[in-house]
Amino acid sequence: MKQFVRTIKSDIYKALHSHVLLIHLFVPFFGMAVFLAYYTISPWSEPQKVSAYLQVLAMVFPMLIGIVTVIVSEQEVQAASCQMLLSTPCKRYIPHFAKLLVILIFGFWSSIIAVFGFGTLFRLMGNVVFPLSLYIKSAILLFLGNLTLYILQYIVSFAFGKGVGLGLGMVGSLLSALLLTGLGDRIWTFLPWGISTRFCSMFVESKITNVSFVDLSGVTQGVMFIGVTSAILLLILAAWSTKWDGRKNKEN
Repeated sequence: MKQFVRTIKSDIYKALHSHVLLIHLFVPFFGMAVFLAYYTISPWSEPQKVSAYLQVLAMVFPMLIGIVTVIVSEQEVQAASCQMLLSTPCKRYIPHFAKLLVILIFGFWSSIIAVFGFGTLFRLMGNVVFPLSLYIKSAILLFLGNLTLYILQYIVSFAFGKGVGLGLGMVGSLLSALLLTGLGDRIWTFLPWGISTRFCSMFVESKITNVSFVDLSGVTQGVMFIGVTSAILLLILAAWSTKWDGRKNKEN
């Protein structure tokens, strides 16, 4: 446990002195500024504005997750070809779990900034249909909907290198947009790229129609998918890390 805590502190320090921090701060603030500026002249209704913002944010997240996990994996390659991970005195999955946890922490707070920050400023502009609690809950749903993607992208970025990691992130954002259409009506609960966008859209819809979010079709299946796939991917990460020698990452 002590080694795990020390590794987390080390990875937080690395993140604070890398582009990881910049991405998690710049993207939310930039997104807020662009949408809030547009919404001052947009004829859309308030629910439409909030729903559109959350949808676009959820679509962008897969690509951002890909970028962040690639940056973290590249840091290890540059740091003596992954020797920091490979020469650890503890079990090899511990530093990987610590890195993943740090990425998740940054991702969570980035979601809070992007959604709650937007909601606060949006209300100051006179839009008061939704309470601030909606934005906090939406931020949590945005993060939880992408939980599986964080783990998947982490494994892919370390196992196959930055090319595959970035490619999967970009394809994931495209899939996220497609699964929000009628094409994803029956399959979005079984694909991690569609859950976040659907959750955010359905949550806003539930507040408009006064229907419980958990009672909407697909919500329970989506939550179960996240829980099961995340557990499986964590087991895969633990098993893979014991055999990983950094070779594939180094080649990329």
